Amino acid sequence: MPLHLEESSKRQATRAHLSVAPPLHSRPPVIRMLQLIAPLALGAVALATLPAHAAETPPDPGAVLFSERCSTCHNIGSGAKVGPDLFGVITRRTKPWFAQFVRSPARLIDGGDPIATALYQKFQPVKMPDQPLTDSEVDAVWAYFTSCNDKGGCQPVALGPRWGTDGSTEEIARGRDIFLGDRRLQRGGAPCFSCHNVRGEGWMGGGTLGPDLTFSYARLGEKGMGPLLSEMSSPVMRSVYGHAVLEDDEQYALKAYLADIARNGTLPRKDRDFFALGLEGMLVVLGAFVLRAGGGGGRSGGGPLPPGAAS
Repeated sequence: MPLHLEESSKRQATRAHLSVAPPLHSRPPVIRMLQLIAPLALGAVALATLPAHAAETPPDPGAVLFSERCSTCHNIGSGAKVGPDLFGVITRRTKPWFAQFVRSPARLIDGGDPIATALYQKFQPVKMPDQPLTDSEVDAVWAYFTSCNDKGGCQPVALGPRWGTDGSTEEIARGRDIFLGDRRLQRGGAPCFSCHNVRGEGWMGGGTLGPDLTFSYARLGEKGMGPLLSEMSSPVMRSVYGHAVLEDDEQYALKAYLADIARNGTLPRKDRDFFALGLEGMLVVLGAFVLRAGGGGGRSGGGPLPPGAAS
C-alpha cells in the first residue's frame, strides 16, 4: 500500500477510536457521578420552572363550604342523612328561599313557612342550626349544587385530617366523658364543663364563663374546630390549658362529641340555668334551716343546760 494511503487509514482509525465513548465503569469516579446526577438535576430545574397554572387546581369554594358546614347532615345524591339529600335542590327551591332558610331555619319553621315546616316534621326532632353564610358564600354553594346536579351527585372533598363527623360511638362517648369531667385529661387540665355548657348535659348545666358549645362544630366547621382544640387560641383557654394541652386523641374525641351534639338543631333552654341555680339555693337554705333546727332540738330534749341558762 502506498505510504500516503497507509497514513490516511491510520488517521481515520484513530479518529474512529476516539469517537467511541469508553464504558461507564472505566471512567473516573467523579465523571461517573456527574453523569449520573446531571439528568436528575435537569429534571428538578424543569419542574421548578413550570408555570403556576400547572400546579394542582384548588378545590371549588362551594365544595369546601359544603364539606365543612353541611356534609355532617346532608348528602348530594347518596340519599337522606340526618337531613334531606340536597341533590336537585336547585330545581326544588329558589336561591333566595335557600339563603333565608340556611341562615335561620328556626325562624322560618316558627313563622309557619310551609316548606320549612314540612321538612321539620319529616326530620324532627332535629332542627337545623343557623348557618350565617354571606351572599358570596350562598352563591358559591348554589353554584356547587348546580355542578353536582349536572354530574349526578357529589362527594365531600377531603380537607385533611379525619373529621369529627367520622367519630365512632366509642369516641363520641369518650369525648362526652372528657367534656363532663368523668374522664380526667392526661395532662391534668380542667374539664370543659367547668366553663362551658351544651344542650341537655347535667342537671345543673355547665359553666357560664365561656360560650355554649352546642352548635360550636356547626358554626366553626372542621376547619375551625381543629385549631381551636389544638392551639387553645382564646386568651382564657390559653390561661387554663397553657401547661396542660390536650393530647391528639383527646382533641379528636371532643371534636367527635361536639360534632354529634351539633347534628340536632334544637336550641338549649335558656331558663334552665336560672331555675336550677334557684332550686339549688333553695335546697341549701332549707338544709341549713333543718340542721339549725335539729341542733336546737337536741339541746332542748332534756340534756343539761349550759351554765346560766336557767337564770
